[in-house]
Amino acid sequence: MEAAAGEAAAAPAAFMAPLQPEAAAAAVVLPERLQRREAERQQGVERQRQKKEAQVVKEEQSEFFLAAFAREREAVEELLAAGRLEEAAARLQGLQKLLTESVRFLAPYEVRQGQEAVARLQGDLAARRQLIGQPSSDPTALPKCLKPVQLLLLTTAL
Repeated sequence: MEAAAGEAAAAPAAFMAPLQPEAAAAAVVLPERLQRREAERQQGVERQRQKKEAQVVKEEQSEFFLAAFAREREAVEELLAAGRLEEAAARLQGLQKLLTESVRFLAPYEVRQGQEAVARLQGDLAARRQLIGQPSSDPTALPKCLKPVQLLLLTTAL
């Protein structure tokens, strides 16, 4: 008997006594209050998301950039194919400016893809200019037809 009495004393009173009506009502109110607070929190999160989406400028969206970049890249490629190198150089410069201004909101993969496309187009432009003998826009660029000895003499101070 003493063992049973000792067990009863060790157990918390809440497990031993039946719930009073007030305690049962309080137990129901607590989950309702928690559910209400959670619902309010979720609504607040949704409002913040909508506010953020409303503030995003159309030009600062990846889809807008990709469409504009593709359009400009195709225009530069067409100008290069047609041999209109000065126009192609101007459009290529605009393409590079678009990429530079968009870097802060683009994913690193998109930035890398854009940089590779611009570099490829710049290489194509330089190759076309070299084919027709048109000087590049870089005044410090040395002609590629020089022999290695001539290049060495031009690049070293005597």
